[in-house]
Amino acid sequence: MKKLLFVIAALGMGVPSQACDMCGCANSGSYFGLMPQSHKSMVGLRYSHLNFETHPTSFYSRTEGTFRITELYGRFYPAKRVQAMVFLPYRMDEQLVEGGVKKQRGLGDATVLVNYNVLNTFMDSEENHRFNHSLQLGGGVKVPTGRFRYDENDPLAVANANFQPGTGSTDFIVNAFYTLTAGKWGTLLTTSHKLNTTNARGYRFGNQTYGSVDVYRTFTKGTLSVMPHLGLYAEHSAYGRQDGKTVHESGGDLLNGTAGVSLFANRWTAGVSYQKPLAQNLSGGEVVSKARALVQVVWLF
Repeated sequence: MKKLLFVIAALGMGVPSQACDMCGCANSGSYFGLMPQSHKSMVGLRYSHLNFETHPTSFYSRTEGTFRITELYGRFYPAKRVQAMVFLPYRMDEQLVEGGVKKQRGLGDATVLVNYNVLNTFMDSEENHRFNHSLQLGGGVKVPTGRFRYDENDPLAVANANFQPGTGSTDFIVNAFYTLTAGKWGTLLTTSHKLNTTNARGYRFGNQTYGSVDVYRTFTKGTLSVMPHLGLYAEHSAYGRQDGKTVHESGGDLLNGTAGVSLFANRWTAGVSYQKPLAQNLSGGEVVSKARALVQVVWLF
């Protein structure tokens, strides 16, 4: 139970995938829900479903974008206080336009993160505490393993740089995660900032900041534990730049309400999360984010 109640959201900031621009926000969101923290490594699989509308008030230009992301990820401990994570996504995207549906699929950009336990009462002492907390600091890199190329003259292709499986750039991430537990209750705070570089086509996606807060409670019966949670998730994206010029039809802010539940049984963990927008201003109002969902399963070893 002690290990179960220590929940870390390092996974929650794991993989900012693609960019948030006029096509819709494939780079929008990297919320994982709650995951257990222990000395054991793990391998997991998650599925994310995101929907967006672009030009929602236009009859001719309106489009709908659906992003389905299946991701394999792992967590490892090369040293006692050092946590390393690797993420590899596969994307299946669709864009509904007047006259048909354009589809695109392929490997996304891989991410590697390394975090350090600066403070951790679970590791520092075997004594029982009324309050337990942990603080992890770290960062990592996103590498351009996903495809970033398109043919603007192909009417059947998704001729939009922002709709590609990869961004074509090597980007850097810094993050911080704090957890506080008291009995069966807990609070989780996360923040992450992504620094983007310019790709080979001269486009630089705007830097992005993510943050979340969740409150959860644990219910236990036998070897099964259930952990429902409620919270808020926020993200901010700066303007992108093409050949040094600001792309004003990009960037924006989003605030989502979150709800979910995680199940813990022996070495297996499963969870589902749901987000609904509470406030948003994306690409000057030309992009509208819809509700999103995430399902994941994890094996600890």
